[in-house]
Formats: sequence, structure tokens, C-alpha cells
Amino acid sequence: MINIVIVSHSKHLAEGVAELANQMLNPTHCRLAVAAGINDEEHVIGTDAVKIMTAIESLADAQSIVVMMDLGSAILSTETALELLDPELAKKVTLCSAPLVEGTLAAVVAASSGASLQKVLEEASQSLYPKRIQLGENFSPPQSNLTLPAKIHGKEARWVIRNPHGLHVRPAATLVELLSTFQADYQLIKGDRRINPLSLNQLSLIQIRKGDEIILIASGEQEDEAIAAFLKLAENGFGEDLASSLEKVTLHGVLVPPTSIKAPAFIWHETQLLPSEEVTEALSIEEQTEQLIQAIKKTIKNLKSYAKKANNEIGEHIGAIFNGHIMMLDDDELITSVIERIKSGKLSTQQAWFNEMQIRAQTYRDLHDPYIRARELDLRDLCNQVLYHLQHKVKPSFKSSQPVILIAEELFPSTVITLERDSILGIALAKGEHRSHSAIIASEAQLFMLVKLGEDLLKIKHNQIVILEPSQSSLSLPASAN
Repeated sequence: MINIVIVSHSKHLAEGVAELANQMLNPTHCRLAVAAGINDEEHVIGTDAVKIMTAIESLADAQSIVVMMDLGSAILSTETALELLDPELAKKVTLCSAPLVEGTLAAVVAASSGASLQKVLEEASQSLYPKRIQLGENFSPPQSNLTLPAKIHGKEARWVIRNPHGLHVRPAATLVELLSTFQADYQLIKGDRRINPLSLNQLSLIQIRKGDEIILIASGEQEDEAIAAFLKLAENGFGEDLASSLEKVTLHGVLVPPTSIKAPAFIWHETQLLPSEEVTEALSIEEQTEQLIQAIKKTIKNLKSYAKKANNEIGEHIGAIFNGHIMMLDDDELITSVIERIKSGKLSTQQAWFNEMQIRAQTYRDLHDPYIRARELDLRDLCNQVLYHLQHKVKPSFKSSQPVILIAEELFPSTVITLERDSILGIALAKGEHRSHSAIIASEAQLFMLVKLGEDLLKIKHNQIVILEPSQSSLSLPASAN
């Protein structure tokens, strides 16, 4: 038995990963434990070495224990937990560097099939390859994930996939678990690719979709039983209920476009603070560190209120955005990097914080994936919020006595969540990005938003009447105003 401990700064995140993993878990071969968050009502985000130690001890009956972790400081807490453990138990523990969600799911599937520790770690470490291939990233995955050198000989079965979303994680995991119960070797063929179907990663890499034909070859003592079980599982949708999708009726009609929105413009200036020129030479490194920590704590308190507002008014999936921001700030490695900048460059707390966050934001902007690249706005937002506290300033809030169309260069996520939605008929941004969290929050809050309208948008005057055309994705001035 190989058991798995999930370590995360967020209790909700860890429990969500565990909930997903439990759908693929075979308790005969694998059990899970969660060690997440800290027992502090004011600051629940973090990791606790004692919690991790207790979770490992609860799984002590295993041959091996694999620990999956989210962020850098989780590793430090886990390493501390290992020092607290009985040495014999600590020898059973392996820390895995794989991504928390994908890695945990891959590890659970492998462990549930009775795989070795080496195979479990291999599956976890390669768990991002399917996603990277699907997104078209330019990299070379291990060749063993794509092809096997020669076709094996044995019993064969062909099947055309009927599952609406193909063999995604859950049905693929069901197939892996089934095949692992028989004494047989396998190959699965799709087109010109042949893989080992006992690997969830390899099944994901060949992207088996609805309508694809696959061939399963089983060779060994129980090859007949394995093929019969495979065909029965396939007939039953690989564990998915196909009846509802087969009975689905699609109706087509004529779209009636939303009407145009005419209202006064409300000009919003999203203030982006710069480090002040205050002299901090009189402060010691310890005092500057405390100054930074207190500003971050106040920002985290604000983020918790944003998360609560989002949970109550929009949904937990939007609250999760701000919980993620909390995790980004509550990071020992981040604070250490800022302190190092203060020491090496003799910088003020504000300048060191600003420099560090600007570099991290640029790292996001340089990424290939457009969805991840759009998160650079979150980094700038967090930088700005902490600067407000370091400079003892209050962030301005939106207030309007009438319904308006909000005009701005761009909006931070922390601004969008605080907008009075009853007073806003639409949002128009000169810059912005439709994949940003600001746009996602606006969309989920039923706020119509246009982005990338260009610098001419900023020539509009406050209270000037403007017209948003949702059907044309455009903004214009009434003819009389031209």
C-alpha cells in the first residue's frame, strides 16, 4: 500500500483535491490524508508542521507514504514534520515535487492500481505533460509516453469511444484500475500511437476523444478475462452515464441581441502607486521586515473580505481568486526575496517590494500561455495594495448617484469586486484583457465589459453621454455630441 498526504496552505484547496482524488481511489491500495491551513481564525492560510506530522502518522501502516505539496513554504513545513517523526516512519516518506492537483490525481490512480513507489512518483512527475501537449507548448516529453517499441501479441479488442468528452480523467482512471486487476501485459493503440494503458498520463497524452477508435491488446495469463472486462466497461461508458447525453435534444433559434446601453460616463482613474521617496535609513532590517509583514497582513485581511463578498454575491469560484491572492502573499520565499533586496541594494521597504513584484509580474508577461500571462495584472494589483498600507493611504472606492458606464484605462480585480453593481450599466477599458481575473469577475457578476478600446477612450469627459453596443462590441458618442 502507498498512501498519500496532501499538504496545502488552503484547507479548501486540499479538501477539493482530495474530493477529486477519492473518485479514483482504491482503498485496498491507497489511502489519503489532508494537512492544510493553520488554526488561526484571523489568518487561516498557511502550513503547520505538527498537522503534517499527524497526517503522516495516521497513514503509518503503509509500505510507503508520498507527500504532495503546493507552495515553497509547504516544503519547509513538511521537512520540519519529518524531523519530528519517529525515524523509522520518516524513512517511509517521500516528498514529491509534482504539481498538487495533477500530480495527486496521477499518483492516486497509480497507487490504486498497485503500482510501485517508483511508478507512482513517475506518474506524478509527468502529470503535466498531457496539458502541455494539449496547449501546444513546444517541448519534448519522454518518448516512453508516446510510443512503445513493438506491438505485443495477444488477445485484441476494438472500441469506438462514445463518451461525450472522450476518456478524460475519471473514465481513464476507471480503465486503469480495472486493467490493473488482471495478470496481463497491455498495449492500447490509437492511430499510429501505442501506449501502456496502465498509465493515466499516457492515456491523457494521446487524447482519446469521442469517435476515436482504440485497440486494446492484452497478453498473459488472464488476457481473455481482461479483454472481456474491458469490453463490458466500455459498453457501460467507462463508468459514465451515457444515457443522458444520448437523449439530449438541441434546439436552435434566432438570437435577439442585447439592446444598446446609453448612460453618462464615469471616469475612473485606477491609481497605481509608486514607492515614495521617504528616507528609511534610520530603520533596521528587522524594523523594515516588520513593516513589510504588517502591510502584507493588512492586505490579506482585505483580500479575505473580498473573498467573502465574492462567495456571497457571485460564487465560491470567484472567491477562490482572492484566496489564491492570499496564498501568493502568504509566502515565506516572497518575503525573504524582498528582505534580500533591502539588504543588498540598501533600498527602502517600498522600493524593494515594488522591484520584486514588478519582476514577478514581468515573468508572467513573458509566459507563452495567454491565460497564465493574463495573471500579471494580479501581481500588479497585489503590489499596489501592499503599497497603500506601506504608505498609510486608503484606496479610493467607487460611488455614483446615478447609473453610469464606467470608463477607465484598466481595472484591478480588487477594484471590480468592490464596485456598486446596481450603479454600473457597463464597463469600457482602454486596455485590459478578456482573460484577466478582472474580466472574469465582471462577467460572472453580470457586468458588461469591453476591453482594448484604445487610448481614444480616455478622451471622453466625465458625465458625457456614451452608448455601449453589446451586439457590436463597440462604444460610441451620440450623433449630437460629435
